[in-house]
Order: sequence, then structure tokens, then C-alpha cells
Amino acid sequence: MKEPVEFEKGCYVGTKIREQSFGGILTTETVFPEGFGSDWHYHQNPHYSHILSGGSKEIRGGVSRWQQPGDGLYYYPGISHQNLQYRPGTRIFNIELEGGFFKEHGLDMPAEEQMFSDRLKVNAMGLLRILKEHYWQDQHSRISVEQLCVELITASPVTTRNNYPDWTRKIIEVLNDQWNHPWSLVEFAGLLDIHPVTLSKYFSKYFGCTLGDYIRRIKVDSALKLIRSNRYSLTEVAYQCGFTDQAHFIKTFTLVTGMRPKQYRRI
Repeated sequence: MKEPVEFEKGCYVGTKIREQSFGGILTTETVFPEGFGSDWHYHQNPHYSHILSGGSKEIRGGVSRWQQPGDGLYYYPGISHQNLQYRPGTRIFNIELEGGFFKEHGLDMPAEEQMFSDRLKVNAMGLLRILKEHYWQDQHSRISVEQLCVELITASPVTTRNNYPDWTRKIIEVLNDQWNHPWSLVEFAGLLDIHPVTLSKYFSKYFGCTLGDYIRRIKVDSALKLIRSNRYSLTEVAYQCGFTDQAHFIKTFTLVTGMRPKQYRRI
């Protein structure tokens, strides 16, 4: 196998159709011809990708899997991967962060683990709000994008810190498996084997939101893939993702992502 290619700042497989620079943050959209395959490559800077349409078979860490529309992905610098068999109409939104961004804001780079773990999902709220600013782009967009990137990185602090209690990781596993279960605080705390007061006191500290908000975000993450697939009406998406009705779905989706489901479908 050939040595993997290093992609410097702003370099991606595919053809750029739009690029915006916000200081140490670069946002791009790329498109790909059907059936295209890349060489093995890695990126100089960490970046996030959101699959808007199409997708490809990606090989990373010795495992191959199909990317789906609506997926949020993280790429740790220096980790080689390859993309094959791009589907028709593939379009991807990327958010790249330079090293200076982390230094300036006093942040640690998201851990390599997030690139490989199915449990540590990328926060949909952050990706879509940044996508909205990518299109909006006025004189206030830079400060908005910087704030949103800080929120994106710190939304799941257990992905970047080793000194958090074990129950914080168990929360991620349980809620991603049983996101539609009508939990009570006592029941959920019992499953984690901690006191309900401990859970109430520290959950927001570790996750930056309430338990209810965290579960709502998981439901919205599930909705992204269904919306981008274009196989279901928005009413069907709402039902499949556990919302009581379409009005509740629209309200929650807008609160989490900053745009209405219909807007997201049209992008």
C-alpha cells in the first residue's frame, strides 16, 4: 500500500463548491462524482463532516462502513482513512479547526476515540447551527461560528476528559440504546447505581444540559438521517423518532438545530 497522503488546511477529497473562513475555522462544502474512490489519506487538522446527501464506503481503523446522509463524523489529525464507491449526488459539509483555535480558546482537541466510537456521537445541534452560519455569512458570523465551535467541542466533555466518573460514559451508552424509554429520575439513577441527587447535581455540569435536553438531541440526531433520506414525510419522521406529534417535532428540531426540518431538507 502506498504511503497515505497528508491533506493540509482546506484540502479535501472531492470538488469544493463553497468555502468560508472564520479565523482559525474553515467551513467547506464538497461534491463527488459517482463511483469515485480516494487514496489513503489523513488530515493535518481535526475536522467534522456532515453528510448532506449520498455518501461513500469509508475504511478507517481496519473497519469499513457506509456513510449515510445525516451522519455526523469526526476526523482526528494523522489518522489514515480511505473513501470508496461514492454514491450519486454526494455532498458533504466540513468544519476544520486549526491548532491556534484550541490554544486561543483554552480547549483540548476532541480525543481520537471519538473518531471510532459509535457511542460518542457528534453533536447535531452544533453542526447544523454552524451550517446555517456558513450560508448566512455576515459580519457577525465569525463570532457566532467561534462560539458554536466551542459548544460543539464541549457538548460531550467525556470525550475529551479522563477525570469524569464512570457513570457519565454509561449514560451515553444507555441513552443511545434506549432513547425513547420514558425514564424517571429515580429509575435512571438506579440503573446507573448512583443517587438521584448526585445525578441531578452533576449531570448538567458534565453534559451542559438537562437529561431531557440530552434525550431530545438524540431524537433529533435520529431524525437527521430520515430527513436526508427523502424516503419519509416529516410527519412519518416525527413518529419514528418518538415525538408525540409533528408540532412537537418541529419545535424541538428548531430549538436544537436552529432551523426547521423543512429548511434542513431543502439544503
